[in-house]
Order: sequence, then structure tokens, then C-alpha cells
Amino acid sequence: MEKLFVGVDIGGTNVASGLIDEEGNLLQRDKRPILAQVSQDASLRQIVNGIRMVAEKEGISANELGGVGIGSPGPLDPFQGVALSPVNLPTWGTVPLKKIVEEEFSVPVTVDNDANVVAVGERWKGAGRDVDNFLCATLGTGIGGGAICEGRLLHGFNGNAVEIGHITVDFNGPRCGSGNYGCLELYASASAIARRTSERMERERPKSLLTEAEQITSKTVFEAAQRGDKFALEMFEETGFFLGVGLVSAINLLNVEMVALTGGLANAGDLIFNPVRRTILERGFPGVKEKIRVIPTQLGEDAALLGAAKIAIDGGVFI
Repeated sequence: MEKLFVGVDIGGTNVASGLIDEEGNLLQRDKRPILAQVSQDASLRQIVNGIRMVAEKEGISANELGGVGIGSPGPLDPFQGVALSPVNLPTWGTVPLKKIVEEEFSVPVTVDNDANVVAVGERWKGAGRDVDNFLCATLGTGIGGGAICEGRLLHGFNGNAVEIGHITVDFNGPRCGSGNYGCLELYASASAIARRTSERMERERPKSLLTEAEQITSKTVFEAAQRGDKFALEMFEETGFFLGVGLVSAINLLNVEMVALTGGLANAGDLIFNPVRRTILERGFPGVKEKIRVIPTQLGEDAALLGAAKIAIDGGVFI
């Protein structure tokens, strides 16, 4: 009988689970509130119940699974399967996810960074298929990264490799929560474009459709840019430039042949992709920059589920 696996994607608002076979077919899904504002116990119950639900929808017990793979926000220790006080899960503290879920279901459990599992999913079934050197960047509230190098997921010595959101793009820039200064995610994330747009509007008082907005968000800036608003278009151009500067450093370090962008800001399409590609061509390493493909991811929310399951299928070592 073919083994079935569950991939779990833990977010700050919801936890999603998917039942997946060894060929990468997503057979069942479940999505529910993570309840992290309520308590650690409440959110752990949601994770466990989601795993149980997708197995039962297929007519099997969760104890019959081949394994469970979990994608969790960092910081974490993927080797021990321990979440270490994730910022967006305020009631958690240190949580031994691997141990808890293994004791619940008596099946093998793997845990990895949420950006890493997206990269693995896209490498397995999405934009990075058959690409051995591949970088996936997630553009959300912050900026996360996962890299496949020579066909293997890059972890680093303690599982915290490819934190591209904390590449310095301005050494005189503001202090980041990571402890660094002028980090990429302070300039090129979805939250950054909203913050920088608001700050610049206060300073310059430009003529812009954005003056009519009740609140400045990445979405309102995008909507104004779509309507041809010059100021909003400038903000996307600037954001894409900063993102390109950060990606040039990552490309030079990792020598990847493809960069796939995902997350809310990537949904802006050419507004963000064009300045990124242009900046890479202007600043990249000769002989490399001309060959880099910068593309959107293909799998959407399924990438994390597939990637988490793939790591479980491979026993924690993605090849």
C-alpha cells in the first residue's frame, strides 16, 4: 500500500494541512485558525486536529501515515524540530513540535523553516522543477528565503541559512529586529512599501490618489499604481530596486540560476519584477546576470504543503 504523508503550513493567522502521496498529488486539504493569540495549547490542538482531519477525509487513521512534515515560522531548530519563540505566534515560546506531533500520532515528523518548505515545494512540483541551483524569496510582512544548492536544501550549521531579508542594503539604515541595520526587509517587503510610502507622503505631500486612502497598505499602493498614479509607480520602482540590490548579493553568494518570488508583493507582477530584473542586469556579476531567470512561483499556498510533505517523504533530507 502506498504511503501517504501530511504537509503542514503554520502561519500567523491560519494553519493549513494537506494529505499528499509520494508522487506529489494533493489529495485532501484542511485550513483552520491557528488561535495563537489564545494560547499555545489551543494552537497546538489546531495543528493536531488539522492533521487528523485530512487523514480521516481519506478514510485512514493519522497513525497510518508515512510521516508528517511541518513548515514553521522561525527562528527554529529544524534538526531537533523545535520552534524558538516565533514572533507571529506570541503565546508559543519554545515548542518541541517534532516531539509533540510524534507522540500524538506515533509517526515520523520533520520540521523546517516556512520559507524552506516553499522552496522545496517549488523545486519539486513548481517553478524550480529540474533546477539544481534555485532561490525562492517570500515577500510578505518580512522577507524570507530558501535555497536549493546542487540539488539539496541549504540549511547551514544550525538551520538558519538564507535569511536574505537580513542582507544589508544600507549600512546607515534603521535598526532591524534581527539586530542588524538597513536590512533588505526594511526596504522591500510588503510592510516596508507601505511604511516608506506613508513616510514619503508626509515629507513631500505629493499629488497622488493615495491621499484619498484611509490607510496606506501595499494593496492601496498597488491599486494606485495600476491606475497610473505617478507617485505609487515611483514607490514600486524604488522597492524593486532595493529588492534587486539584495538579490544581487544573494545570487553572487549562492550562484543560483533561478530566483522565484512569492508572497503578497510578488502578486504586483511587472510592477515589481521589471525593476528587479533591471537592477540585477545593472549590478550582477558578468557571465551570471545574463543567465538568471527571475520568475513568479507557480504553486501558491500549495507550495508549503508540498514542500513540507516532500521533506518528510525524504526523511528530513531533501535531494
